[in-house]
Amino acid sequence: MLLPTVAIINFSRRSDQEVQDAIRAINRQVREDFMPVWGSARSLKLKPSSFNPSDPDTLAKDPVEADSVIYLVDEASVEGALGYHDMNARATPVGFVFVLADDWTATLSQEVLEMILDPTVNIFIPGPDPRSLDDDSRWLLHAYEACRAVERTAYEIDLIAVSNFVTPTYFRAGDAPGTRNDFLGIGVESFGVTEGSHLGVIDSNTGEWLEIWGNGSPNMTAFAHRAKLFEHRKPNRPKDTFLCDVLQKYNAKPAKGCTGLERLYGITRTSRYKAAAERMKPVEVY
Repeated sequence: MLLPTVAIINFSRRSDQEVQDAIRAINRQVREDFMPVWGSARSLKLKPSSFNPSDPDTLAKDPVEADSVIYLVDEASVEGALGYHDMNARATPVGFVFVLADDWTATLSQEVLEMILDPTVNIFIPGPDPRSLDDDSRWLLHAYEACRAVERTAYEIDLIAVSNFVTPTYFRAGDAPGTRNDFLGIGVESFGVTEGSHLGVIDSNTGEWLEIWGNGSPNMTAFAHRAKLFEHRKPNRPKDTFLCDVLQKYNAKPAKGCTGLERLYGITRTSRYKAAAERMKPVEVY
């Protein structure tokens, strides 16, 4: 079966062989684990590039033959990657993965699964407030993300770390007996968030964008044991404020031959969801 493709472009310090190993493992995850649960999939392919991201003014026309693209970058190569995206993949869904530690593959897995679920980074689902799941009167608009609620858990495929992900029942209020809201079965509640993970939501009363962090372990001992077994502490990446500033500076003075990334409102998914939330706010009329 032919699947939409995700071009992986490596601007990082990782070798192409390391990236290929990660791609094979994540393609297996998508086909064998994610697609049977969600009914959606994409196929990752490494896209070679001779472009030097440290010199974005040397961009050459080299279209990305894929339905979406993810750039593997070090912090120093972000601006060059933006230039490459502007020149070659302007109309496609795009993601950036910062290669900061040896477990970067779990971050790439997370970005891929979330791109499959919401490639345009602007879908929100109404659901209860995870800080008070028993309060039926307080609902929020949740970002439609596959991994964020369980992002601090991961497992291995062919010795490669890949991210845990939620199932469709996670986005259905109320936990029926036997419900499994995440692939690893660590016990996350519907619309809930695990310890150390975080959610992006919109307060439907105020239109305010909020980030809610999980600070409690699962109630049942068996779930707590599984959560500990699959625990995955993610490395810090550059702050969203820094990355948004990089994007603004790039748009103010794009690389030679480029026009700026008018449709890219942030580099991380969090900043793009936040931008989508801002665009949803009603305009005040005086």
